[in-house]
Amino acid sequence: MIIALIGSPAVGKSSIIRALFGKEYVDKPPNLIEPKPLFKCAEYNDYLFTGNRVLLLGQYDEGTFSGTDSWSYSVLAKGSFESFIEEQSKNYDKIIFEGDRLTSKVEWLTENYNTKVFILTVTSEEEQRRQDVRGNLQNKTWIAGRHTQMNNMLTNFFLREHITAMPNNTPEEQKEIIIELVEVLYAENPSTITGITV
Repeated sequence: MIIALIGSPAVGKSSIIRALFGKEYVDKPPNLIEPKPLFKCAEYNDYLFTGNRVLLLGQYDEGTFSGTDSWSYSVLAKGSFESFIEEQSKNYDKIIFEGDRLTSKVEWLTENYNTKVFILTVTSEEEQRRQDVRGNLQNKTWIAGRHTQMNNMLTNFFLREHITAMPNNTPEEQKEIIIELVEVLYAENPSTITGITV
């Protein structure tokens, strides 16, 4: 299964991944690997003691832009990402990623793999507050383009069955998203999981 966590800038994608693979759910550091040149990843061999092998695309440090956002744009070259996923999907139970870099590959993933797509949203006021905290210098036209891209995906008839949109304005909403993702990572049938807390 492939799990994609996407959304416009400052919706909290990286923060959720850091929590999802933090001490609350992971008892030891991941194996930092590079299965293919330019594709740095983090490998978790027994996520939540389930035996599930999970591959997190990208590696995370304290920087604002980690994960797949730190990957070279060369990974988007025709066939490069596709061959990477084809190979890694044989080795792992779940592959998960977040960030803008791979958004253009989401539709291909849904067409070829069992893929769940989570699109995070925030209000315009909350987005601006987070941008101000970051001291963000991203081009406003580029940001507007990302909003358009997300809106187009949300209204795409062929993607509809794969997408779950979730607001992420408050700590409470963030907890709901993390629990949802933990359930998906935990089992093929998330409805069988109970008592998960953040």
